[in-house]
Amino acid sequence: MILRSLVLALTILTAVVLQTALFPVLTLAGFRPDLLLLVVLAVALEDGPAAGVRVGGVAGLLHDLLLSQAPLGLGMLVLSAVGYGAGVTRPYLAPGSITAPLLLAFLTGALATGGYGVLAGLLGDDRTTVTLVIQGALSVALYNTLLAPIVLGAVRRLSDRFPLPGSATGD
Repeated sequence: MILRSLVLALTILTAVVLQTALFPVLTLAGFRPDLLLLVVLAVALEDGPAAGVRVGGVAGLLHDLLLSQAPLGLGMLVLSAVGYGAGVTRPYLAPGSITAPLLLAFLTGALATGGYGVLAGLLGDDRTTVTLVIQGALSVALYNTLLAPIVLGAVRRLSDRFPLPGSATGD
């Protein structure tokens, strides 16, 4: 369990470093992909809603502390909700489906970015406009869909290598 937690922590830290160092150069309509969101989605799809909420909370807190100028806790709320929502959908997905995770990457990218923008606006962030939120949600959703196979595959391999204790592959 400790080794798995360390691997997940390193995965989240790697996502933060890539998001801060590499992705500002790779923008689409002025927006960059949300790699932390993809990591949360991947963990939730592999391990369920409880793991999705935990990883979403940690990733969201790091997002709030390092990447965001919005109120503290907003990213934590949004990524935890995404982790829970994606984890809940896991039993309804076909095990070998290729399109379902890609569709979820698009939907979570759009909903999380849109929700983050709306909540930031409601909390008094005067930089958010309806046009900006819609444009950002669609850009991040498209970018996350393109990066989803890489991130989902990497997290799946890590999850297979370091399974949850008590899971079918961890006994």
